[in-house]
This record gives sequence, structure tokens and C-alpha cells, in this order.
Amino acid sequence: MSLHTVIEAEHAALDGIRPFDVHAHTGVDVDGTARTCEEHVADLEAIDGRSVIFPLCVTSGYAAENQRVVEECERHPDRLVPFARLDPRVASAQDAAEALASGARGFKLHPRAEDFRLDHPGVEAIAGVAAEARVPVLIHAGVGVGSFGETIIRLAERHRDCPIVLAHAGVSDLSWLAEVAADHPNLLFDTSWWNPADLLALFALIPPGQILFGSDEPYMDLGVVLAIALRCARFTGLSPEAIALIFGAQLENLLAAEGAIDPGPAPGPPAVVLTPSEARVATLLAATGGCMIGGGDASQLLELTRLAIGGDGSKSLLAELLDEVGSPSEEAPWAVGVALTLAVTPTLESAAPVG
Repeated sequence: MSLHTVIEAEHAALDGIRPFDVHAHTGVDVDGTARTCEEHVADLEAIDGRSVIFPLCVTSGYAAENQRVVEECERHPDRLVPFARLDPRVASAQDAAEALASGARGFKLHPRAEDFRLDHPGVEAIAGVAAEARVPVLIHAGVGVGSFGETIIRLAERHRDCPIVLAHAGVSDLSWLAEVAADHPNLLFDTSWWNPADLLALFALIPPGQILFGSDEPYMDLGVVLAIALRCARFTGLSPEAIALIFGAQLENLLAAEGAIDPGPAPGPPAVVLTPSEARVATLLAATGGCMIGGGDASQLLELTRLAIGGDGSKSLLAELLDEVGSPSEEAPWAVGVALTLAVTPTLESAAPVG
């Protein structure tokens, strides 16, 4: 059983939905990561998808990089939509307005990479331009930023016509934003995250009209995170209509400045509780994945995971995925993510037969 067979089976849940990714980069990052728009388009073609793109982190300013992204999108108008990346420490409201006039359809802000806080005056200026134009602002809300605290709520309240999208499932503040998100419909979350526990919490606790699919390419694999997010959304019990909004239609609405559709409240936690054996497998898989991501030797954790699965035939698919985890392939970490997702959603059948 190959990792790609499992991924394709989960993709079958799209059932005619054309996925629209709100979070992807092109260019060359200061950390050496590189991604061409042609590479991203090739991945999109495999799922008949579309994507917002914006520059990777640079230190030379973003004007030229933003123009490059606009030109890439002009070459692939059926696949790509440009956002302008801005550094609020130096970008003014005029810079933001000029980026929109040059073709950008929204903005990307990265508080960790550019080392700013959300109460910086530049953030206020950019959000004001975005609200006037009714375009989204995507903000990094993953590791390395701590908590935004009430600053993010006040920003959303002051700029109600600006869809503010917290990247990476808003994990930096999801623990408390889940309680108030419904009161702030212009505060949204993207799914660009690999940990199914966080995504299950996102889908269970945040109204589906406030969630958008995101990949974080090239730091995450588009096909893998799409499969993980789809499975988590289905396991949470979201309706086909809600899933269609999350994985494509809602972003279309926002980019058309039509406002978000409200399909109803968050469904709440699923009723399924993992058995002690299932919880052991999931915990060991999470530890294995964390060790691999951190560059450590995960061989002993992998061995324990295999022993925890044991000879249970119902977990044979997990055992086969662990063969890929233990391989020297670059896809080994993604096999962990998919295996972990299957482990924490044990009662859900794949959208297409796997075998």
C-alpha cells in the first residue's frame, strides 16, 4: 500500500469540489527554500485546484517580489491569484493601495519572519486599506509568535469589512479564540497544518463558514495536507455543503467581495472516543513525527509504534504506512502525518476504497 494510494482515496471526498488553496508561496526564501510557480501549478493540476500565492521571505523588500507574483498569476489566470506580502515596519497605506492597483487581491503578513507585533501602526494601516477594498489579510498564526491576545479581536472589530485569516489553524490562539470566533465573522482560519488533533479542534469548534483550506506550500505537501484536512472535516461531521465552502467556495466569495456565507454553527466535538490501544498508537505516531521533524532519530519510537499496532488486522493499513515512515524517502514525514490522521479517525471509511 502506497502513501499516494491513501491520499488519492481521501481526495475522493472532494466529489466535484475544485479545491482553492489560500496559502502558498513562490520564490526563494532566506532559509534557502525555493518554489517556482510552475512547480506549484503542476501540483494544482493534479487536483484541478486553484491557489493564492505570495512571496517567500526576503530581506531586500517586497515590491519586486510582489510584482513577480502578479506576473506569475497573469501567466496562469485559471490557477493562481496574487496576494502582496508586506512588511508593516516599512510598508505604508500607500504601498498597500499601490499593491492592489498593481493586481494583488489581498495581503500576507508574517509577524515572526518580519518581527513585528499586531499592534504595530503599519498593521493598522494595511488592514484599513484592505477593509476599504474588502480584500483578505492572511496573517501567520503558527509557531514563533506567542499569543496575539485581544489585539487580534480588536483588529477584526475595527475593520469588519476586512476578512482576517489566521494561518496554520490559528494554533497560537485557538485555545481561546474558539470561544469567541463566532462573534467575529470576519475572523477566519486556514487549515495549513499537519497535526490532525489541531485540525479536529478547528473543525469542531470554529464555525465552518470561518475556515478556509490552506497548504503552506512548499513547507507542506499540497496533496498530503488536503487529504488530512478533508478526512478531519468529514470525521467532525461537517455537511457536504460546509465542506464545499471550506475547500473552495468561501474563498471565491471573499475574493469577489461578496462576503462570507454562513452555513451554521460549529458542530462540536465528534462523539467517537479512542480506545486505550488507539490512543497509544496515536500518541506514539505523534511522538515519531515530532522527532522526525526535529531532525532526531525516530527509529526506536517507530519500533514502539509497530509493537503498539501489533497483529490487529484492522490496523494493517497503518502498518503498511509505517513501512514508508521507516524508509529513507523524503515522503517519510508525510507518511507519519497521514498515519496519525487515520489513527485518530478510526471509525471513518475512506471516501474511495483503499486496497
